[in-house]
Amino acid sequence: MAVTHTWSVNDQLQTRTQDGLSEVVFSVVWNLSSEETVDGKTYSISSANQISLNTDNLDPATFTSFADLTEAQVVGWAKDTIDANAAEGEGVTCAEWEAGHDRNIAKQINPPTAVETAPWAAE
Repeated sequence: MAVTHTWSVNDQLQTRTQDGLSEVVFSVVWNLSSEETVDGKTYSISSANQISLNTDNLDPATFTSFADLTEAQVVGWAKDTIDANAAEGEGVTCAEWEAGHDRNIAKQINPPTAVETAPWAAE
């Protein structure tokens, strides 16, 4: 089975009035939760971070009022910002976050190291 990645945002969104528009979302906390089930055991990892959204050049004609926002829309903004920041040399892309989670889960499934009891301790 493959790792399943789920992106979400915290439901507490930071807003401000800007350019004559009210409740402009400018900062969110995103979360990436990943899991894989192998032989009935689920392995998981989660990462979260706060990110400032680009609110430059808001267009009142395409502005979505706060009451009409969907989680999918805000997640899209967060992911777009993560990728844009990475393109500018700040952080990593969404795909790189997911790849890191893949590697972490693979290490949980097949740990590269182990803790063993020394042979003399069993005496």
